[in-house]
Amino acid sequence: MLRKSLILVIPLLGCSQTTPHPKPAEPLLGGDAEWPSAPIPQPGGEGQDSDGGSDGVDSGGNSTLGFTPALDFASSSECDPFAQDCPEGEKCVPYASSGGIFDANKCVPVSGSGVPGDACTYAGMVEATDDCDAAGICWDVQMSMGSCAGFCQGTADAPICPPGFSCLIANEGSVTLCTPEASTDTGTDSGTDSGTTGMPLSDEIEVAANEPAPAPVVEEACPDTNDPIVLYMSNDDSNSQASPALARRRIHEGAVIEPDEVRIYEFLNYYDLSYANPSDEALDVGLQMRRTNKETGEFTLLLFAQGRALDASDRPAMNLVFSLDTSGSMGGEPIELLKDSMSALAGTLRAGDRVSMVRWDTSQAVLLSGYEVEGPDDPTLIGAIEGLSASGGTDLDAGLSTGYQLAKQHYIAGGINRVVMISDGGANAGETSIDLIAASAADENEQSIYLMGVGVGDAYGYRDDLMDAVTDAGKGAYLFIDSPAEAERMFGDNFVSLASVAARDVKMRLTMPWYFGIKAFHGEEFSADPAEVEAQHLAPDDAMSFHQIIGACDPSWIDASDSIEAYVDYLDPLTLEPKTDSLKVELGDLVEQDATQLHKADVIVSYAKALIVIGDRWQQGETMAAIMIAADMTAWLNQAAAELQDPEVSEIAELMGEYTVSLMSK
Repeated sequence: MLRKSLILVIPLLGCSQTTPHPKPAEPLLGGDAEWPSAPIPQPGGEGQDSDGGSDGVDSGGNSTLGFTPALDFASSSECDPFAQDCPEGEKCVPYASSGGIFDANKCVPVSGSGVPGDACTYAGMVEATDDCDAAGICWDVQMSMGSCAGFCQGTADAPICPPGFSCLIANEGSVTLCTPEASTDTGTDSGTDSGTTGMPLSDEIEVAANEPAPAPVVEEACPDTNDPIVLYMSNDDSNSQASPALARRRIHEGAVIEPDEVRIYEFLNYYDLSYANPSDEALDVGLQMRRTNKETGEFTLLLFAQGRALDASDRPAMNLVFSLDTSGSMGGEPIELLKDSMSALAGTLRAGDRVSMVRWDTSQAVLLSGYEVEGPDDPTLIGAIEGLSASGGTDLDAGLSTGYQLAKQHYIAGGINRVVMISDGGANAGETSIDLIAASAADENEQSIYLMGVGVGDAYGYRDDLMDAVTDAGKGAYLFIDSPAEAERMFGDNFVSLASVAARDVKMRLTMPWYFGIKAFHGEEFSADPAEVEAQHLAPDDAMSFHQIIGACDPSWIDASDSIEAYVDYLDPLTLEPKTDSLKVELGDLVEQDATQLHKADVIVSYAKALIVIGDRWQQGETMAAIMIAADMTAWLNQAAAELQDPEVSEIAELMGEYTVSLMSK
């Protein structure tokens, strides 16, 4: 899966001149959340659920302030760390499948070039991504920063490391790293890896024959500088929102939701977290914050940018190319949902908008090429839609390539130029490589032709991974249409917002006091290399929201007079003039300001996280634990719905209740 970056710039301990910490002038007394935590382990919290097991999210405590997204709950190794047998562009790394200790290996994207000894950033033991090169991982991690360490070569029976290094083999072989011989201390079993990592190995450490055991862990302390924590955030999936619709369809079908299909940031994109619209500028930046654990100094923080509203009559002309899957697998409900989506869109078009249609199965046919509609519900367009039928195989790559050719041929300078691919995600004929399909989409991005991917049909057998990868590269929205009502919602009411751009190349920056660190970020991975930041385009009347858990290394240092600063840099969508909006708020004021959207964001994140945890429990055979979590979440969500009086929160509560009944019947 293609990934984007959260850039976390945190000073390495000991790298700056030591500066005495100022005594807090005004200890933070208020600011506690007005709502209870969800009945599942919260990031940075206790890390245990009602039955005592780990939720696979975060081990908790002040010694682990690292980035730990709740995204991956697989429990078995999928690769060999000695063989490094992952696909090209990926590497085999250890990770904590249950959130506590390294216990398995998986393939993750290589997203950096750091070599052994280089400083690096680490995305936590569950996500396990970093910015080291393919030959190593980020090790000796403290507050998300560490140094690259190389993988052992050879075999487990005959490991090979450079001179001066020895091979550490631990946790049943999931950890295989070359560590400096001088840095180890035999005879000590700390239960953690060497150095000051706070990255726990198993209680019974297995070390290669004649190799020393890891050194004792050094307790983590607050940084010895007053340098602020600076984060650069960007996520070019701001409009992608397929995951919650796909989860809803699975619940309605009585299926168990796969943990790896739940992308929490898409839930935040899907549900309405709109804030006050700016009037003079393209967007406004904002913050909301509440304390969620006074003893540990843990807070929930919402950073957001709200795009200016756009009247549909003021939008630019559209050049829309529909690349339509009409293969045999689309027969029945999928092809009808495809027609529902296009018919809803036809009602929003204006005279002069250009529409092209290419249908594809084993072969392909161009049904319309740059056709200028006469207005809403153009008869020629409606006739072409009604004439669609399903048969044959699937050559997705050829259909996508033809779509881009038509988009370039009928390109409207200053207009909205989009390729809209509608499919059930199948690709069983022609070129089916996700990498090649994604590359062809990325090539066209230079001409500002963005791809919108639309999944249709039932959830069984749906290729979510392929659709997500293609739209990832195409810099457009990824949707899943599970009903005629959803087709009307996305292609009727919301299409202008999904396809238009209020601000281009949006990048967000957050500055926090020195004592704060990230415990969980409900987005995607991060990197220390600013060049890896993926800017995103913000749609009109849309919000870009970053929900995160932050913690203080020592709660006694929190000063109400300290400030949190938020910045957003972007380009005007028409003039491409660089612009900035900023906000600086003292902590004491911030935690007392309105936090309505933060409360709802907590509901959304907890709902998505619960789906992950329930799916993981079910996969592990812990069916009763899964049912209890679902039941407890239903009660908590019903309470939130009563407090917020929000129809979307009520729908979420109803879905969790339906899911609980479905799980109990299995």
